[in-house]
Amino acid sequence: MNKTAIYLSFIFLFVVGLFGLTKKGHAAMSMTNNSGKMIMPMHKLSMPMPTQKTTEPSGHAPFHLSPNAQQLIGVKIGWVIKRDLNKNIDAAGRVAYDPELYTAQTEYIEALQELEQVKNSPLPEVKESARQMVNSARLRLKILGLSDRQIAHLHSRSAETSNLLLTKPHQHVWVYADIFEMDLPYVKPGERADISADFLEGKTLIGKVISVDRVIDTKSRTARARILVNEGTSYLRPGSYVNVTIHDPTGDQVVVPFDAILNTGKAAWVFVVKRPGIFIPRKIGIKFYDGNNVAIASGLTSGEKIVTSANFLIDSESRLKASEFSRASQTPSCPKNQHWDTAMTMCMPN
Repeated sequence: MNKTAIYLSFIFLFVVGLFGLTKKGHAAMSMTNNSGKMIMPMHKLSMPMPTQKTTEPSGHAPFHLSPNAQQLIGVKIGWVIKRDLNKNIDAAGRVAYDPELYTAQTEYIEALQELEQVKNSPLPEVKESARQMVNSARLRLKILGLSDRQIAHLHSRSAETSNLLLTKPHQHVWVYADIFEMDLPYVKPGERADISADFLEGKTLIGKVISVDRVIDTKSRTARARILVNEGTSYLRPGSYVNVTIHDPTGDQVVVPFDAILNTGKAAWVFVVKRPGIFIPRKIGIKFYDGNNVAIASGLTSGEKIVTSANFLIDSESRLKASEFSRASQTPSCPKNQHWDTAMTMCMPN
């Protein structure tokens, strides 16, 4: 074979090989959808797909709404503010009628008096017995819910305990309030308590929280707060039911209107307005409610704009937009005689 034949054979093999590579490349790369546009393999292009942000509630997406559409559905915009807020805890209460505590206090006072009388006794056994009686009476008082400070107050011989049984006009009165477990962090000794009842004829009595029991009632899931009303009235009879409102000054809080929040019980969110007409759903954490104000634990900062009216319509639009995104991210279309291979993330011949 001469040199010319060898040269022509080499060129022929090169052309055949190039044609084969081009054909394979066409099968792998030149995939088109129904509109004739090229679809590249997703593992080659790393095509971004819509993802759910952690700050967005499930099934929601940001969207745009024109000013005319906002006006049509009644959208109103408000501000997230920072302000001083009080947490008001409402509870059912009753005027104390507590013979058990009265008896325990009386026994403790008598034990103290007995210890005082025998402190100079030459018999160690007598003094030790008196000390044990005092310790036993003290433990019983603590079990019944008295604080160390309240017990120390009983050391005074003038300490009044009869108001646990019967009350007299203008005498200080004890009121017991049943505080639900979720409200206990906000009830502290020294806080103001307002006492009201139908039989008080519109008058509100002012009291102060003295102590809060540390043991939760297993049936009602409440703990008892002991409230001292310095000046009672003849209308307050032992065992009478009253309404109690305890005021806890919580200081500066990030606050939004109640109507701005959508809450399912498992999640809560608002719609933040970042730019005119752009509504972004955002999950929030709620600290507590105070009437029409809501203290926010997380998710918002003072100065942000939020939707305060027409929230349900805005929420529906956000869900609709999320549904459109979901449909757009479904399986891509493939050319005729090809199908989408999920494992290969590309169209493959049938």
